[in-house]
Formats: sequence, C-alpha cells, structure tokens
Amino acid sequence: MNTKELSDAVKKLALKEGADLVGIAPVSRYEGAPHMLRPQAHLPEAKTVIVMAVHHTDASVEWGGEPNSNYPGPFQIGMIPKLDSIALRVARFIERKGGYATVPLSCTYYWRHRPYKDVPYAHAASFSHMNAFVAAGLGEYGWHGMVMSPKYGPRQRIISVITEAPLLADPLYDGEALCDRCGHCEKACYGMNYHKEHLLSPETMGFSIEGKKFEYANINRWRCFWGEQCHLDMNKLAEVKDLDEQKIYNAMDRGVQTIVRSYAGYMCASFKHCMAKPVRRWDRKYTPGPRRKKTNHETSWDKLRELLISLAKASGADRLSIHPLEKFGDARPCFHKGFRTEDMFREFQWVITIGRKIPRALMEDTPLSQKNRQAALSIMRGQMMIGTVDIARRLDDLGLDAMQSWEGSINRIAASRSAWESPDSLVLESIICKAPLAEYSTFFPRSIDEPDASSISRTLLSKLPHCDLLGAAPMNSLNFPDGEALRKLLPEAQTLLVLGVELPKRVVELAGRQEAECASSYQYVNYQATREAFLAALDIASMLETRGNFAVPLIDLVPSSVGRFAPYIGELSDLRAQAPFAAASGLGALGKSGFLITPEYGPRQRFAFVVTSAAIPASAEQKKGSPCLENCSACADACPLKALKTASGNGLFECDETRCEWARTLGISEGEGSGLLGWKLPEKPMPEEISKTTREAALAQKDPIQVRCYKNPNHSDTQVERCLQACPLAR
Repeated sequence: MNTKELSDAVKKLALKEGADLVGIAPVSRYEGAPHMLRPQAHLPEAKTVIVMAVHHTDASVEWGGEPNSNYPGPFQIGMIPKLDSIALRVARFIERKGGYATVPLSCTYYWRHRPYKDVPYAHAASFSHMNAFVAAGLGEYGWHGMVMSPKYGPRQRIISVITEAPLLADPLYDGEALCDRCGHCEKACYGMNYHKEHLLSPETMGFSIEGKKFEYANINRWRCFWGEQCHLDMNKLAEVKDLDEQKIYNAMDRGVQTIVRSYAGYMCASFKHCMAKPVRRWDRKYTPGPRRKKTNHETSWDKLRELLISLAKASGADRLSIHPLEKFGDARPCFHKGFRTEDMFREFQWVITIGRKIPRALMEDTPLSQKNRQAALSIMRGQMMIGTVDIARRLDDLGLDAMQSWEGSINRIAASRSAWESPDSLVLESIICKAPLAEYSTFFPRSIDEPDASSISRTLLSKLPHCDLLGAAPMNSLNFPDGEALRKLLPEAQTLLVLGVELPKRVVELAGRQEAECASSYQYVNYQATREAFLAALDIASMLETRGNFAVPLIDLVPSSVGRFAPYIGELSDLRAQAPFAAASGLGALGKSGFLITPEYGPRQRFAFVVTSAAIPASAEQKKGSPCLENCSACADACPLKALKTASGNGLFECDETRCEWARTLGISEGEGSGLLGWKLPEKPMPEEISKTTREAALAQKDPIQVRCYKNPNHSDTQVERCLQACPLAR
C-alpha cells in the first residue's frame, strides 16, 4: 500500500470497528512538549499518531451526574473496553498490512499523580490523548481543559496509536470557535475549582501547534482527584483550600465519606454543563445542562429491529429483548436519592436488554471455575457493555434519546419478563431509550461457521480475525503434573484447544526502557490480548456446546498458579504456568525461562483455552528440544531478583516462585517496573517465603495513593516480565 492507501485503510478500519471520529497527526506537532510525553518518547521511530474517539450519547450525559458528580449513572459505560478493542485492532492492522511498528496506548487508567522528572505537573498521563486529539485536527480545548469536537462538543472519549507509518496528516481544526468562555463549566463545578483562590499559578495553561494557540484554566488537579479517583463526597470539596495530596489524606482521616455508585464512579459537572457553542441548545425543563443540536432521522420498527439484532450479535450477545419501561416499576426504589427517577420513567419508553449465557462449568464450585470466574465474567460483562454503548450510540445518531442502564434490577426484571434463565446464569446489560420500538424477545445462539469439529485445528483460525495462533492437543497427551491434574478436574474432556494472541513486538521491547519510561502500553496489550483470546475461546465453546459437546473456555488451567492484577479483567495469568499446555498443542516449545517460545513470536503471546469433550485431531506434534541458544541466559540475567537459576538441569531454569511473585505480582521490586508511574515502593526486605500474612503486610506498605485512594495496592502497577522482554527470540 502507498501512503494514501494505508491512511485511508486505517481510517476505514477504525470507523468499521466503531470509532466516530478519526484523525492523524504528524509527530512534528509535538515540538515543545515535555520530552517524556512526546510520541517519540514512546516509539523512537514514530512518524504519526492515529487518534480515535467514540461519543457519549447525549442522554447519558444529560441524565448522569445527578444529584452530583459522585453519581455518574449511565455515564461512559462500555466506552473504555470499546476504545481499547479498537486501538489494538488498528495497531495490528498497521503492523500486518504495512509492516510498521506501533505502540497502542490504553484509553485510560494509568496516571502519574505526582510530577515526574521532566513532566512538571501532577496527574499527567504518560501520553495525552487530549493533546493528540487537537493535534490530529479533531477539535480544540475548552476553558475547562477538556477537548471539544464540532460535532459532539466535549462528549467523546479518546484513544491513540503511535506508529512509524508515514500516514497522511489531517489539518488542524480551523472552524468556528467551539468554546466561547460561556462560564457554565465554572458555575457547575461543585468544588469551585475555577475560583481564583483555587487556580494554580499562572492561572492559565497553554501551548501552540503550528502557530495555533490553545489555552485553558490551570486547575489544581488534586481537586479533580478528590472525586474522580478518591470518590470523596463532592459536597465537601468547596470548603477545602490549597488542596494537595496530604490534605486528601486529612479529609479521609476526619471522616469525609467515600461514595461509589455505578460503573464509572464519577462524572465531572463541568463536562455535564458544557456544549460547543455551534451545536448548543437549551431545554431546562428536560435537563439542567445544555443539549446538543442533532438531526432527527426517520426510521421504523422494522429497520430498528434489524439494527439492534445486528449490533447485539456483533457484541457477542446470544439474546435480545425489548420491553416497555413502564413495566419496570419495581426498579423505581433502586435508583439513588436525588436522581430524577419519575422524570426518567415519564420521558423514556423502552428497555433494550442484551445478554449471554455464562458457560455452565464456570458457575460450578470447583477450583478451576473459582480460578477463572472473575476474569471470564469481567470480560463477558465488558463485551455486553460494548454492545450497549454501540446500540445507544446508533440510536443517538438517529436523533433518538438512549443511554446505558446502570441499575442491575433493570436487567433482572428484563430477564424475568423475557422468561429467560435465572439472571445469575447470564451476563446482562441494558439500554433505556425513547424510540419507535415494539415489545420483542429473541435468541440467536453463538456459532462459528465450522462444518466439522474434526477440521477445527486446521481451518478455524482463519475465522478468528483477532487471534494469531490455534492449536489442539489430546487431553491424554498432557503428561506433566499440571496436565494430569487438569484431566482429573475435567474427566469428560478429550481435547484441549489453545488460542494465542501476539503481544506487539515494539511494545514488549520498549516497555519501561524508552525515553517515556512507560510500561502502560505493555499492561494494556497484555490485558487486551487476553480479552481477545478469551472471547474467541468463548465463541468456540458455544459452537461446540450447540453440537452436544461439553466445552468450557478458560484463561488459567492451573488453580494454584499466581497471576497478577490487571484492570478490567481482574487478573493476568502466569504465562509460565500455561506454557506447558500450549507446548502440548505443538504451537511451540518451552524455553529456558519456562515461557512458550513460538516460531512466530518467541515468548510474545497471551493465551486462552477451550477444554472440550469433542474429539479434535491434534494440530501438530509436540516440538522436541529447547528453542533457546545453548549458552543464552538473557532471561535469568534480566530478572531484578534473580528468580531464575541458571544451574538448573533438564533445559529449564528453575524459578524461585517467592522472588518471582515479589517482583511480578506484588510489584515491590523497582527493577520490574513498579515505580515507573512514580509510585513510592516500600523499603521492605523480601521474605524467605510468601504467606498470606507477609503478602498483606507488604501490600499495605505500598504507595498511599494506591492503598488509600484507589483502595487497591496493585492499582496501576506496571510490572514488566523482564525475563520475557530480554529473550532474543522475542525480537
């Protein structure tokens, strides 16, 4: 492809995957930015940045954040997993079609809450999607410091992919001013953050791109942190002056209440009360904030039914129902005090619910299901949330009012009215809308067009666009201790299917070693690759079950293994524990590190599995011998705690699991990447062995922002498996 063809293809794919806005910026537009925040700091050979956004539905903003920012309601549900999915898929496309290196960045989650080296301000992402948004010509900054587009105002979330591809840049936005300094953001802020006594000095921040000046209020972001990350009572913020980190802890110590409601946990009042001037309108009887001008498109029940079914199927759902909102009266008491419950029941008409049945084996009380349930359900729920935001956005684009539901009782009532199974055996999400619909319920069992189970190991991979590897092994070939244990746990199983998703080469090579000193992308591609692999495994298991087989999708085959925390999916499995199973399928061989080494990617892949009673032929013979160079010890040398013992026999380095857990899982060791976000690591010696007591004691001494504010000592940890990163076969 030439430059124009690749640029057009990238934009076309991003839109096909669900982006509403796509823009491209050259790295030259980052001149003058702090060095650690430039695209080249993440990818030295970077030439362009691809920026993608999905829009908030108007109703989710107009009905969110009430009675205050602690109550986000429908706000942003499903948007983060949607964007995370789009970015990795776009990055993979560029690498495969053009051969260009990419570094996709997660939508959110990873922040440096204190100044860090040449980044002089607190609460900075290692790469700003908002700066990228304006650099890609998609809009401008508003006075509140959030970006605005001419179509949606501030109502979009953003994600970026940095690449060496020489794509065609879009011009900077040069239309009508989007922010007219109307002051509604200032008036709406519960913390009075724009008042002169609360602003930092100087009172404005600004920068220029190609001569175009961007300027916004220099807000003390600890005041935003109060509600957004700490979830402290927003009604108490205005009374606190000169807020800093210590005063956050002081507020907690004096008993300021923590309030967490709904998935998002927070919705900025300045955001709620902002709309770009060219598309701003008012209807104060409907909502206290501004509304957005949009076109109403004529449609019909028949067209909408086909649209809803199509979007539900695309999200992985196996069922859909539509019921009148008036029949959900039992849910009224469940909405929080201060929300306009009666107004909502009067203004909206319908509840659309999508769902998917949870695999039976994951609901059983067994060690294997207990190990996998949280991650599996988190991924399934995220996928249904993607479905709700996709449906709500399409209705919104037709000029209709639609928002994601945040109240669980809505899902339970919908399941009952549809005569579905117990809601406890389903993953359900709903949309509340006003549209020309009719009461309706349908099933569409998940299936892959694969005519014969015996051909799965040969032909199915071509039908899994987001997976890279597929192998099959007879269960009776798992002749190693954990394999034999798996056979005992699932005695009816005959075949193990292994699915692998590549971790992008440059993301692994550069993690924590580049000028940005950032490993956030490494965490992101690990959890997103796991998500993609598991969703493929889930579809395969569903296909096999419809044909009368037992089949269960899994992420971790070893109940006793120790994973590490990952956002949105709960846990990343220990790759070393899963490697022997993948090796049994012939996908690769075990390296000295204990990782699976494949011919395609070396150790750079994440796995999911399907264990099934279907008899599926083995995909390949197990590979013999070690793939590693005879005298290579790069993996052992790279470990900051020297967990791998080079004197071990049988071709594998013995792993000291205590040392490995201390660095990889608990995030106590500096050299593994735990301090890259500026976290304060405890000066605590490693114990001889890790018990529940020593583990809890160590975690309690981690950074107070993690422990006290996020209430998760592993929140935003950015450990890098240095042994994997150092492997010459990863390059």
